Amino acid sequence: MRKKIICFLFFVLSANLFATPTQKKEIKNLKEADKKEFLKEKDRDEVVNIITSTKPSPQGILNKIADKLVFDIKGNPLLILPIADSSKDLGLNFGIMPVVAIRNMKKDGDVSSVIAPSINQNKYLGYTYTYRHYLFPTEKSLFVLRASLSDQAQKELFLHYYDPEIFNTKARLNLEFRTWHNPKSSFYGYGPNSKKSDKANYIFYLNGGEASLTFPILNYIYFDYTPSFYENRIENGIVGKEKFSSLYPIEYSLYSKDKQIFTNRFSFLFDNTDHPFIPKIGSYIIFSMAFSRKNIVSDYNYSLYTIEMKDYYNYKLLDKSITAMRFMLQWQTGENIPFYAMPTAGESTGLRMAGDGRFVDRAKILLNVEQRFTVVKAPVMKFLTELEITPFLDIATVANKVSKLSTGNFKYGPGIALRIVLRPQIVGTADFAFGSEGLNTIVKINYPF
Repeated sequence: MRKKIICFLFFVLSANLFATPTQKKEIKNLKEADKKEFLKEKDRDEVVNIITSTKPSPQGILNKIADKLVFDIKGNPLLILPIADSSKDLGLNFGIMPVVAIRNMKKDGDVSSVIAPSINQNKYLGYTYTYRHYLFPTEKSLFVLRASLSDQAQKELFLHYYDPEIFNTKARLNLEFRTWHNPKSSFYGYGPNSKKSDKANYIFYLNGGEASLTFPILNYIYFDYTPSFYENRIENGIVGKEKFSSLYPIEYSLYSKDKQIFTNRFSFLFDNTDHPFIPKIGSYIIFSMAFSRKNIVSDYNYSLYTIEMKDYYNYKLLDKSITAMRFMLQWQTGENIPFYAMPTAGESTGLRMAGDGRFVDRAKILLNVEQRFTVVKAPVMKFLTELEITPFLDIATVANKVSKLSTGNFKYGPGIALRIVLRPQIVGTADFAFGSEGLNTIVKINYPF
């Protein structure tokens, strides 16, 4: 079995590192000026050109839709979106989300921020009120504020800042802070053969944050240091008749009290992608090592290792179709840690057809493949918008050690995504995934990878 895993890893590594010689040759043969222009992507210039141009033609599909759905408030587009999705953990969720793009007329009308509040209803949570605010201090930097409150159990305050060119250098800064009461979480037991019928819902409490500083070493090669501190605990959930404490009494007795986890993560990464949020070409490869020690503000001694590779292949440098691939291998050593901190394959961790926390163990392997087709690219209300249709395939499994990872335990999740891309930095997506876990619908903002 180990040979099968090694062969599989070799195949994926080869596909990511050597699968695009034609593309590399085409880029190399471009004139140097054209090459630089292509790699930079010039998203901000596109937006500026559209804003300063004449009124867009009403003949485009998106503009015909916009005539019905988008309102102009003193030059700022307002789009009112319905929310309708079905969660594996919480069931049907529906509501409404107005999205307004604020333009800065002092900077040629650039979109300087996006505000997206929402209200939705769920039979377990009642009404949930959420405020989202996305700020773009520069062409590539991003600040996110998200605050959410439900009638039952759910609360969140999330702050995120990312700058890939801090102080006009190639150094990168990432800051995150979150306080979160998440009633969506579920646990099914350990290993790839855990059963859906063993599901136990719980409320996950998290407080803490992290900071990442990434330094360039050589061309496209970086070193990253990320310290993080989080305090966590669980409580019995609000979904299902069986309480978590009854189904998993050992885990509940261990983790219903506050646990502190402080880690220092050291990473080496290669990144020649053309954009930090919406890449269309290039590769991203990272190897990271995270260490937690009891003598340094932590309740556990363990190490977590991750190898992750992403590749974006743009056939013949065209805009219409992008092949996006991600491979991840992750494993944990040392003493047992809380199940919620272990390698996981689920809705938000790469296996979209399953619920969050569906498959948990000390090792994980994941492969995602997407074919992103841009079916419409047009200015809508004078800012650049793209409509994507994206078939995808998710493959993942877990095991208690790397040598036990088996292709025979792979879980497959094909699906299709509909996405609206508001350049330079915002993506609204609806993913429809299915497989052995049934159908799952995910509505969110941002690419999966």
